[in-house]
Amino acid sequence: MRIGGTPGLSLAVMHHRRQIFSASYGYRDVGQALTPDDETILPVCSLTKAVTAAAMAILVDEKKTTWDTLVKDVLPGFDINDETLQNQMTIADLLCHRSGMSRGLCIIGVENNVLISGKDSMAFLNSQTRPQPFRNQCSYNNLAYEIASKVIESLCGESFSGFVQSRIFDPLGMTRTYLRTPPPELDNVGKCYNALDDGGVVAIHCVKCGDDGFGAAMGGMRSCVRDLMKLYTAFIEAFNHQFSTGETSTDGLPLKQVVQLMSAKIFMEPSRNELSYGFGWARVQLPGQMGQLGLNPGLMPDNRMPIVGKGIAPRLVLFHQGSLPGALSLNMLLPDTESAIVIVTNALAINDVPDWVGQTVLEELLGVPASERNDYLAAAKTSAARYLQWYPNAVKALRNGQKKGTSPRELTSYAGTYWDSLHIFKIVVTVEQNQLYWALQGLESEKFALDHYEDDVFTWLRSRDEMTRRRREVGMSDGPNVWKVGFKAGPDGKPDQLYWRHHEHAPAAMFKKE
Repeated sequence: MRIGGTPGLSLAVMHHRRQIFSASYGYRDVGQALTPDDETILPVCSLTKAVTAAAMAILVDEKKTTWDTLVKDVLPGFDINDETLQNQMTIADLLCHRSGMSRGLCIIGVENNVLISGKDSMAFLNSQTRPQPFRNQCSYNNLAYEIASKVIESLCGESFSGFVQSRIFDPLGMTRTYLRTPPPELDNVGKCYNALDDGGVVAIHCVKCGDDGFGAAMGGMRSCVRDLMKLYTAFIEAFNHQFSTGETSTDGLPLKQVVQLMSAKIFMEPSRNELSYGFGWARVQLPGQMGQLGLNPGLMPDNRMPIVGKGIAPRLVLFHQGSLPGALSLNMLLPDTESAIVIVTNALAINDVPDWVGQTVLEELLGVPASERNDYLAAAKTSAARYLQWYPNAVKALRNGQKKGTSPRELTSYAGTYWDSLHIFKIVVTVEQNQLYWALQGLESEKFALDHYEDDVFTWLRSRDEMTRRRREVGMSDGPNVWKVGFKAGPDGKPDQLYWRHHEHAPAAMFKKE
């Protein structure tokens, strides 16, 4: 926690369906020195995906749909901007990340702002394209789960959050779990933080996904360790019962089709032992590398994660990770021994703290021989140090690619409001005291200075600490192109288009001046 910059962490361990360990560390509220416990509510981010998939499984079990049903046949208004996705994409494709669909524009902004409104969500989802081959590889995609939630709403006739509450949370007695910001009067709700370079933290607004009807299904769940243990106990019991009997339901439990949820659907990346993704769950056969859904692989030399479980018999682990500004989380399930590990934290750290903690706890639980255990303190130090190279590396890359000796136009010629083709996402460009600024969705919180880079291209790059203090997430995947904003001139010679590559490997998005 000190190495990564994480104020508070809670974890619990179950073995043979009995909780054998629970502990909390640090502070849920740094300013007031309040400590966390197993009832402290925090965002769990993408651990939500298993719940979204479980909600769909209930509808499949009730014969309201099938895993192979085409999305277009169960979602009125679905008219996506790709013929293959429109005519061939199924519910299964959504839930195992094999559609090849684009990830869309920047969804989460400063202070966890959700930059797409609920009323515009369907138009935004329909605007996606397919930059990767269909069903060829696992390409993690939050928007696929948003489409899945729309399918659930269409099939059940109520809101996604209402369906999950009545069909999963309530039957399991999960009384401190929400798919939107918890009520303000609720006690023991943790505050959220982003880590600075020196391991200190800055308080930020907690996750807002789901508050306006967008983002709940991909990562909007807020919960506590105690509730999560109820959920994962049910998942393990249902998986083992349904696997052994061939049935698709288990008496006394709301979870259906769990064998389908937890079975391999597509490989995640080349590996010696199994490494695959099901519906809301990743699968790894130990000994093997873990952490593929988190921050750490990109922070390790050559992307090489430690081999977990050396010197033990092969073992299946089902897991998932979650990350959003202000929070990181992890779960691990071992069906063979009815074991589970769950970890929630209240910071987006400079490495994936729950991942390193979780792998440490897992090797202890498995009884990995001392001579075969990994040095996770060393791994934490290595990953944190590499994360802190992000800013100097970005500066160097920009300088190396820069055309020298060019000048911008008169700054006022760039000013204006630029809209995407759907007219639901805007970028407002202004000039103040001879400084150019841009603001996503015109929000003051999303306003950053633009410095001239070359020709009609500007950069908004700032140090990681400055971005952190502004409550904006930055990461190793944010390459130099993300920090460049370009303008194009129309027939009259005046800038009338803005282009921005919101993700290093995405095509540039175009915006036209109003």
